[in-house]
Amino acid sequence: MTELEKLCENALYDEIRVLEDGKSVVRDVPTGKLYFKKTLDVYNEHVYAYLREHKNRNVAGIQAYWKDGEKLVVIEELIQGRTLDEILRESENAGSGSLVHDAKSDAGAKGEESGRNGRAETLTFSDRIDYLTQICDGLSFLHAADPPIIHRDIKASNIMVTDDGIVKIIDYDAAKIYIAGQDKDTMMIGTQGLAAPEQYGFAQSNVRTDLYALGKLIERMLPGNVDAKRIAEKATEMDPKKRYTSAAQMKGQIQRIREHTSALDQRLEKIPGFDPMNKSHRVRARIALAGVVVAAVLILAGVVWGLFVYPARQEEAIRAELSTMQQYEVKDVQILTAVEEFAGEHPYRRMNAGQKQAVRDEMEAVMKRCFKAGKSENANQIRDILTNNYGEEATWKAVHSYAKAGWDLDDDRFEDGLVALYEQKEAGAVDAQQHWEAGAALTLEKAREYTADFKESNAYRKIKLIANAYMALEKCGAGQKEEFDAAHEQFLAAAEAEKKAQQWSNARLIYEQMQEAGAWDSDELSELIKETDYEQAEAALAKEDYNEAASKYSALGDYKDAAEKASESIYRKAAREAENGSYSAAVSSYKSIPGYKDSDERARETQYEYCENTQEEPTDTTYEYIAELVDQGYEGAEDLREEIYKWHVSVSTGMAYSFGSMQSAFIRAKLSGGPPDGSTTITFRIDDPTGNDSDTWSDGKEYKSGETAEANYSEEDSTYNLFDRSYKIWIYADGGEQIGYWEGMISTEF
Repeated sequence: MTELEKLCENALYDEIRVLEDGKSVVRDVPTGKLYFKKTLDVYNEHVYAYLREHKNRNVAGIQAYWKDGEKLVVIEELIQGRTLDEILRESENAGSGSLVHDAKSDAGAKGEESGRNGRAETLTFSDRIDYLTQICDGLSFLHAADPPIIHRDIKASNIMVTDDGIVKIIDYDAAKIYIAGQDKDTMMIGTQGLAAPEQYGFAQSNVRTDLYALGKLIERMLPGNVDAKRIAEKATEMDPKKRYTSAAQMKGQIQRIREHTSALDQRLEKIPGFDPMNKSHRVRARIALAGVVVAAVLILAGVVWGLFVYPARQEEAIRAELSTMQQYEVKDVQILTAVEEFAGEHPYRRMNAGQKQAVRDEMEAVMKRCFKAGKSENANQIRDILTNNYGEEATWKAVHSYAKAGWDLDDDRFEDGLVALYEQKEAGAVDAQQHWEAGAALTLEKAREYTADFKESNAYRKIKLIANAYMALEKCGAGQKEEFDAAHEQFLAAAEAEKKAQQWSNARLIYEQMQEAGAWDSDELSELIKETDYEQAEAALAKEDYNEAASKYSALGDYKDAAEKASESIYRKAAREAENGSYSAAVSSYKSIPGYKDSDERARETQYEYCENTQEEPTDTTYEYIAELVDQGYEGAEDLREEIYKWHVSVSTGMAYSFGSMQSAFIRAKLSGGPPDGSTTITFRIDDPTGNDSDTWSDGKEYKSGETAEANYSEEDSTYNLFDRSYKIWIYADGGEQIGYWEGMISTEF
């Protein structure tokens, strides 16, 4: 931004109040709206560019920004409210950090003003859950940027709460753009005690870095809450891969936090695998406990439920939820949330074999859709979500590989897809045998389909696909050699048929496609291509298409007698050009084959003929040719040069004006010839034989070939018409040499 632009930008904002550290409150002059202005030494300009163009309810908006030297000036939304840190401190002072049960209406709970009865306002449980879910929404917005924006300093003092309860994430000074493949952050930024381990230089920050800080904030906002503690522990794992994968996932968990856990749940938490925040876990646990204390009849009923009814309903629920995943756009993060929630609700280890198969099949289908849509990163994240929730890393790697291989085969990348399936089969991966068999069958089916297309419609560009399919089968030990050999013969026969029909480009295309496929002898195919081009050149020569013949022969280099025939084609072409009066083209053609037959002599003859034809109005080419001929001592060249170097003029006349007795005519002499770059004066002599009048005129200027001199012949007091008489006009060059003559009546054309 220029200094003038900076002045104009600054002029838009009046400074209302100066704060510490160079920050201030400013007013937008046109609208009167207040904003927060700050100047940054450390910043990521891409973050502010994105936030200026994209707005979110839970993220402080950026109105404008500009560079001032190495600093960045930012105009940010001015938020009327308090920081969450201030609210929490006030509540902690009022209630010693305890949570207030909000059994009364929200209006009553939130309506207590600070200072009532000498105590500060306490923060209700529902308020805390509401604030945390809004923070999750704000982080989801930042992380949804492409690439994601990582805040890197999420804490209570960087969260504003407006007077009407809206949460706003502020202070992006530490924010950065996520860069895929970067080992670690270039700058260690964050608040000690709240920053994730990777912010101290061990790895690159990513979305899970912000989730770590959110976990720390949950510890402060919901102290002593069992559910909150569990969420915070997972969010603050040292290994980022063990944390939650998204803010949306954490939001779903936060919304399930209970204010008070029952004594029963506290005991049940000791049971391995029991999740007190999972409603279905709590229901099943209570049913099981009820079955222990009821009569034998109820115990039997519980056994029947557990063995027959529940599994059937569970399978129905699993299949219903899996089917809903087909409605999600795989380009969106919603699909990731759906997979995360499904994995949290339905533990894999508790499924029967049929349910597990259904889950693997549907997750493979979802990941395949991701690859097809060009969102391989979503497929990778789904694989990681399933691994994190279900374990069995090898299983989900295999499912991911099947999805990628399936898309490769659908898109005719046979080697990539089939080799991947073969490797999984060799490794003994789950479901690998059936995937391999299906992949090999699909590859063979496509090879046969494309071969049939080739036979019926001359689809020559499918040759590579056919070859690649058979080669992939061969590489994986499932080759169909006889079919492949038959296809090879079919391709060669098609090329021969095209050559017989003189469809040379089609024949050449077949050989090129075969060569590019890499399945057959490349040298043999190169020879066939040359043979085809040679035959095409021969046909062109026979048809007297000398341009085509010369081009094809020349491209063949030293193949057979191609070089000799290329020269012959050019020789014949030159003769035709000379016949048609295309002298320059003929000379050029003859000169391109020096020493061939009498081409050198023919070139000089053509040059001389051109010079003869253009001697009165020579061109640059005329001068070039005559100079060459004189240098070579060509017979007659010296005399012809003398003629070319003579000046010539062409004369034209017309009416300048005619008003009664006032008449004027113009006489123009266009100069041609003369020595190269020469010039001469032009003198006009006009004789009126009728009136026995003669005028001579010259402007004394030097004229070059192609330029025109003009003289005016006027009669302003005469009883006769200037344009009714016959005139004689002589044109002279320097030294009085006559270079032109004209006789007749002056034209009345203007």
